[in-house]
Amino acid sequence: MRRSIAVLYNPAVPSAQELVDRLLPRLKLDRSALWTSMEDLERKGKDGLKVDLLVTIGGDGTILHAAHVTAPLGVPILGVNMGRLGFMTELSAEDAPAGISRYLTEELWIEERAMLQARIAPAGAGQGREGYDPWGTPVLCHALNEAVVGSGAVARMATVRVFIDEAFLAEYRADSVMVATATGSTGYSLSAGGPILHPLSRDLILNPVAVHLGLSSPLVLPPTSRVRLHVQSRGPATLSVDGFIDLRVNEGDDVLIEASPHKARFLRSEPPSHYYATLMRRLGLEDGEFRPRAIR
Repeated sequence: MRRSIAVLYNPAVPSAQELVDRLLPRLKLDRSALWTSMEDLERKGKDGLKVDLLVTIGGDGTILHAAHVTAPLGVPILGVNMGRLGFMTELSAEDAPAGISRYLTEELWIEERAMLQARIAPAGAGQGREGYDPWGTPVLCHALNEAVVGSGAVARMATVRVFIDEAFLAEYRADSVMVATATGSTGYSLSAGGPILHPLSRDLILNPVAVHLGLSSPLVLPPTSRVRLHVQSRGPATLSVDGFIDLRVNEGDDVLIEASPHKARFLRSEPPSHYYATLMRRLGLEDGEFRPRAIR
């Protein structure tokens, strides 16, 4: 059975436009199947996103944006990489013209990656009242990579008290405190000294960034964990989700982070163990030796 597909790309990138022109005949699509902005994708998503597969042409950033729309609808993504790393992509721009046709008809497998959900319980909204449950506040957003709480001002530390399943862990004075998924473990969390998790892992990473005093090591938490970040910073702070959603939080607010019921889905051809070889290559490591990647 042939999958129904759509293609998301940025027409302002000349190389992306050129690749689309080469792929359309192989995909047997006309230009009505092309979506050229996240706004376009979001509009389609409100109508139910009636396709079996979304092809993204870009980098991990394009996939991150797309996953916020496709994950709740269960639509898998096939990523064609035109960025520098492409941890989530499946095909390189060079391989896509010759290799993409098989993804339309063959029985391949769907990789499901864990996501987070975040909510904000405002200070004073029932705190201290008997029976009050901050986790009853509405979910504001979902994250494929990470949710980060930090100061809203440059060069100012945040003060955050961290509770895991309502057990107090630590009070951090740091640039920020991050909760990341396995997918996010090769993103911002990695640059902040966090561990790399296999993308099929459901575990969470609690990673304080640039800690002034106290425990600075990241922690790997079980997937059932509920992390409460109580903001004690004076002045505004920010909850940043996947690097493109920024929400203001104030002193006394609780940011509540746990596993999302949504999963980001990716169409794959190689077995899960293939991840280790691609990981080394995308980090610039071949045969255990560092080989810097050219920046395009």
